Amino acid sequence: MTIRIVSAITSPRSAALIALWAMLDAPDTHESRPESTRVMVGTRLASLSSAGACKLLKRGISSQAIGPLGDYLGLGKGVIAEYLDLDRSTANRRAAKGQMLPIHSAESVLRLLELGQMATDTFETEDEASAWLRRPHPMLDGDSPLELAKTSYGAQRVKDILIAIRYGGVV
Repeated sequence: MTIRIVSAITSPRSAALIALWAMLDAPDTHESRPESTRVMVGTRLASLSSAGACKLLKRGISSQAIGPLGDYLGLGKGVIAEYLDLDRSTANRRAAKGQMLPIHSAESVLRLLELGQMATDTFETEDEASAWLRRPHPMLDGDSPLELAKTSYGAQRVKDILIAIRYGGVV
């Protein structure tokens, strides 16, 4: 797969996103070459199809993705492990051994990536997007969007709010 980068890396968050996608796109032993699962525009994720996500989940996501995901979202590895429903020591052990994440945690990685991109597309800067995701929100009963995104229904609620912010409308 050929990835064309339109602009140079402008931030550590962008660099973390590229590192994370490099891990996710790495071929496994059963494939000679992975199929494209996403579209990059500059250093930003434009889309991840459900078919591409299913392929990634079937192949597995390395627990070593926790570090770049934390860098991308501006959170520590321990906090990311909590959002992925993993014990911190279990996450560290799996990462040290290069083991795959459990399916529910791998799905959470993709969910957090998607929300991070939606927030970046909604707000003017990556820093504003990252801060919004971590800040308690009154429409989420005081939880932060990332806290609520531990479940698919919570993530959908966060998406609804981001869409309303971006395009206007009622949530």
